Amino acid sequence: MNNETGGVKQIVVSLFLLLTVFVIGIVGYSIIEGYNPIDSFFMIMITISTVGYSTITDLTQAGKVFTSLIILASITIVVYAVSNITAFLVEGRVNKFIRRRRILKTIQKLDNHYIVIGAGDLGSTIAHEMSMRNNDVVVVERNEERLRDLTTKEGGKLIYISGDATEEETLRNAGVDTAQGLLACLPDDVDNIFVVLTARGMNKKMKIISKVTHQENINKLSYAGADKVIPIQEIGAHRMVSMMLNPTIIGFLDSISQSGSLQLRFEEVKVPRTFTKEGMSMEALKIPQKTGLIVIATVNDGVNKFNPSASTLVKPGDSLMVLGEHEQVVKLQTLLNAGLED
Repeated sequence: MNNETGGVKQIVVSLFLLLTVFVIGIVGYSIIEGYNPIDSFFMIMITISTVGYSTITDLTQAGKVFTSLIILASITIVVYAVSNITAFLVEGRVNKFIRRRRILKTIQKLDNHYIVIGAGDLGSTIAHEMSMRNNDVVVVERNEERLRDLTTKEGGKLIYISGDATEEETLRNAGVDTAQGLLACLPDDVDNIFVVLTARGMNKKMKIISKVTHQENINKLSYAGADKVIPIQEIGAHRMVSMMLNPTIIGFLDSISQSGSLQLRFEEVKVPRTFTKEGMSMEALKIPQKTGLIVIATVNDGVNKFNPSASTLVKPGDSLMVLGEHEQVVKLQTLLNAGLED
C-alpha cells in the first residue's frame, strides 16, 4: 500500500470510529437513561465535545459509567484522527494524493502503451529508450527514492506508479488491461514470475518480456506466461567476449543500437493489411532510392528472407526489417500507405 492511499484510509477509519462511538452513545443513552432520540443526540454531543453543559437529568450509576467510557473512547479516537490528518497535511500527502489521482486519470486515457516493472538500472534504461522512440511508457516501482531519481533524470517525461507490481491493483492502475506490452525488470526472479503470472491472467493478448538471472528459472517464467525470457548474464557474457574478439563489429552495432551521431537503428516496419493484395516487388517499391533505408530482410508468416532480391514481393501483413534513421522509417511507412487499395 502506498503512503498516500494509506493516509487517506487512516483518516477514513478515524472518522468511521468516531461515527461508531456517536451511534453507540445515542443508542446507549436511549436504553440506559430512557432519553428520546433528541435528548440522546444532545447528550452524546456535549459528552464527545466536552463543552461542559450540565446533563439533562441526573445520571444513574450505569449512565455515569457509560458516559465515562464514551469520553475515554472519543478522546482517544479524536487524538488519533487529528494526528492522522496532521501527518497527512504536514508530510505532503495531500499533494502526493492529488498528483497520484492525476497520474491515474492520465493512464486511463492511454491505449497500447508499455509497462516497465522496476526502475533499477535496467528498467530505467529501458523506459528511457522506449520513451525516446515516442512510446507511451508507465513505470511501476515500489521504491519511491528510485522513482524520484528517475523523474528528475527524465524531466517528468515518464508516467510512473508507486506500488507492488505483484498485486493486481497496482497493475490495474498501470493500465495493464489496455497495454500492448510489459517488461519485467525486477532483480529477483521470483518477483518477476509473480508479475508475469499476474499480468498474463489480467491480459491474455499483451506481449510480456522478462529478464531472468538464473538459467533454471527460464522455463518457470515461460510457464507463467512470458513470451520472451532474456538471460541478462548470458547476454552480457556474450557481448563482453564479442567486444574482446570482434571490437570493430561491436563498434558498428553500437552505432546502430545506440543514439550516436549516425542515429541509425534497426526497425521493423509492418505492411498494412489493406496494402494491395497482389503485393509489390522490391524493385517497384524502390525503398533504398526513395527513403535511403537499407532493407535487411522481409518477414512473411514468421519466415525471414535476408537480403531480399528485386523480385521479392511485399504483401499485406509482411514485415520489413530495415536499417536507417527514424525519419526515413516514417517516410517508408508513408510509402507503404501509398500502396493502399481503394
